[in-house]
Amino acid sequence: MSPHDVESSHDKALHAQVEDMKDAGDELVGTHYTPASEAERALDRRINWKLDLTVLLVLAVSFILCGIDKTNVGFVATSSFVEDANLHPDDIPNSLSLFSATYVPLQPVSALIARRVGPHRWLAFQLLFWGALCMAHAAIRSTATLVALRLLLGAAEAGFTQTAFYYMSLMYPKFSLGLRMGLFSGMYSVAGAFAGLLAYGLLHIESPRVHGWQVVFIFEGGLTVLVAVVAWLVLPADVGTARFLDETERVHAVARMERDLAGAQETTGGFGQQDDNSITMRDILDVLKDWKKMLTIVFNILAVLPVTAFTTFLPLIVEGMGYSGVTATLMSVPPFVAGTVGLILIVFSSDHFRERSLHTVFGMLLGLIGCAVMAASSDPTLRYVFSHVCLSGVLASGPLVAVWLAGNTPWKTSRSFVLGLNGYSNLAGVIAGQLFKKAYAPSYSYPLTVTMILIAVGMVGFLFVRGMYMLENKRRRNIRQTWMPQDFIDERNTAERRGDQRYTWVYGY
Repeated sequence: MSPHDVESSHDKALHAQVEDMKDAGDELVGTHYTPASEAERALDRRINWKLDLTVLLVLAVSFILCGIDKTNVGFVATSSFVEDANLHPDDIPNSLSLFSATYVPLQPVSALIARRVGPHRWLAFQLLFWGALCMAHAAIRSTATLVALRLLLGAAEAGFTQTAFYYMSLMYPKFSLGLRMGLFSGMYSVAGAFAGLLAYGLLHIESPRVHGWQVVFIFEGGLTVLVAVVAWLVLPADVGTARFLDETERVHAVARMERDLAGAQETTGGFGQQDDNSITMRDILDVLKDWKKMLTIVFNILAVLPVTAFTTFLPLIVEGMGYSGVTATLMSVPPFVAGTVGLILIVFSSDHFRERSLHTVFGMLLGLIGCAVMAASSDPTLRYVFSHVCLSGVLASGPLVAVWLAGNTPWKTSRSFVLGLNGYSNLAGVIAGQLFKKAYAPSYSYPLTVTMILIAVGMVGFLFVRGMYMLENKRRRNIRQTWMPQDFIDERNTAERRGDQRYTWVYGY
C-alpha cells in the first residue's frame, strides 16, 4: 500500500469520526479509550493483568527500595555508625538535607533523559546507580565522603517516581492508570514500615570484620542492584514489544493506546510512524507556557504538604496525644494503613467515574477536616482518630494529579517534562520542615492550622483549574461546530497546534 493510500484511508476514517464529535457535546469522546465490545473488555483485563504482574510489580518493588535506600542512613544513626565512620552528631540530619539539594532540582532533567533513552532503560540504570551508591555507604570514614555520597544518591534517585509515572502512562489507557499509579504510590507507606523493620534485623548482624550498619548498606544496596538486573530484563520498551503479551494482545495494546491519545500523539514520519524520542525546545516551552498545568503543579505542592509533614512528624504529633517512645512510633502506623486504604478507594473511584479534580479535592477535604480537629481539639483520643481521617484522603492527591497531567498531555516529550516538573511537589518537604518545629510541641496546633489553610488554598486552586478546563472545552466545542470535514483533517495535519493544543482535543478534569 502506498503512502497516499494510507493517508487516504486515514482521512476516510477521520471523516467518519467528524459527525460523532459534532454530536458528542462536551463528552470526552475521542480523548480516551473505551472498550467497544465485551470481547475487547475481556482482552483488556488479560492485558492489564499481565502488565500488573510484570511492569507494575517491578516498579512497586523498586519504589519500596527507593524509600528504603533513601532513609536507611537515619536508621543506622542509632548504631555505632557515627563513631565508626568518624562523623559529627549533626552530620546525619545535614545529610538528609543535602540529599534534597540534588534530588529536587534534577527531577525534570531526569524525566527528559528517560524520554530520550527510553524510560525502561533509565529506570533500570537508576536502580543500578543508587544501589551501588547505597553499598558504597559501608565504606564511609569521613564527613566529606558522607556528603558526596548523599549528593550523588539524590541525583541517582531524582525523577524516579515521575519517570515511573510517565512509563506507566505509555502502558495503560488513562482511565486504567489512576489505580495503578495509586497502587505504586501506596508503596511509600510500605517502604516506611518495612525500612525500620529491615534495618532493625540487619543491625543485629555483627562480626569482627563487619559492623551491623555496614551490613544494612551492603544488603539493601545489593538488593536494589539485583532488582535493577530484573528490571533491565523484564521491562519492555513499549506494549508493542512486550514479550509477555501474545501477538493478539500486543496488537490490541498498541491500538488502545492510539485511541486513548485520540490521534494527538507525536510522529516524525507521518501517520502510523513511530516517534524517535527526540526532545526540542518547543516541547519544553509548550509546557512552561501552559499556565493551567503550571498552576496544577503549584497547587499540588499544597496538596502533598500533609503527606510530607505526617510522614516525618506524625510520631512527634502522636507523642503530643499522650503516647511516648516506641509506643508513639507504633501508634503512628495505623493512620498510614488508613491512608493506604483511602488512597486505593479514591483512585479506583476516580478511574471508574473518569474524573480527577473533584476526587483530588475530596481527598484534600478529608485532610483539611483532620487537621482542623487535631489543631482545635485537646482530646487525645479525638485527635488520634482524626489523624486517620486526614491521611485517608491526602495520599490520593499525588497519583491523581500525576495522572491528570499525563492524561491532558498527549505529546509524549511534553508529558515527560510536565511530570518531571511535577516532581517539584517535593518542595512541600521544605515547607513542612519550617512549620513543624519543636517549639510548637506537643500539640503542634499552629503548624496544623497553617497546613489546614494551605490545603484549603490548594482545593480552591484545583477547582479553579477545573473551571478553566470546562470553559476551554466549551470554547473548542463551539469552534468545532462551525467546521466542515476538511477542517478536521487540516487540524490534524497542522504544525501550528499539536497535542492538546488542537481544537479537537477535549481536556479531562
